[in-house]
Amino acid sequence: MFSLATEQEKLDVIWNEVKIIRDTIKENADFVSLLCHPEMTQEKRIAVIERIFKERLSDDSMGFLHVLIQKGRIGEILSILDYFDEKAKEFMRIGVVKVSTPMPLSDAQKEQIEKKLLEVSDYESLEMHYELDGSLLGGIVIRIGDRVLDNSIRTKMDILSRQLYKVKL
Repeated sequence: MFSLATEQEKLDVIWNEVKIIRDTIKENADFVSLLCHPEMTQEKRIAVIERIFKERLSDDSMGFLHVLIQKGRIGEILSILDYFDEKAKEFMRIGVVKVSTPMPLSDAQKEQIEKKLLEVSDYESLEMHYELDGSLLGGIVIRIGDRVLDNSIRTKMDILSRQLYKVKL
């Protein structure tokens, strides 16, 4: 689906529709369970999908849902949509950043962090997620993909503690 969206230069449209499907599923927790129920025939699954999404999705996205049903993969739809979302963000050069601090950051601090990360990375924009973590004691931990910048007091204390254990008296 991602290849189709990029080849036909419809990534923005398909990506938006992927968000619609994902939001609908997340708002209705039992939706996937209903579609995966053993008594649901393939025709009934398609009818449910048509009823819910026909007016909101393009033929490409509807075709994708039909294929998932026909191949028996509708139970994996959320992980498939998450994968599409990751690939789209990668293609559009959008970085997903998780920032952990022991105290809330001001808007100016958030802006400064985002500006610095854009300067030192290849991303064109960033999707920022901030969380509070009192166990850090101080400092900041920034995660972008599989990279981690840990400048927290907790980590510095852990390193110092390990070094002190190595000291022989």
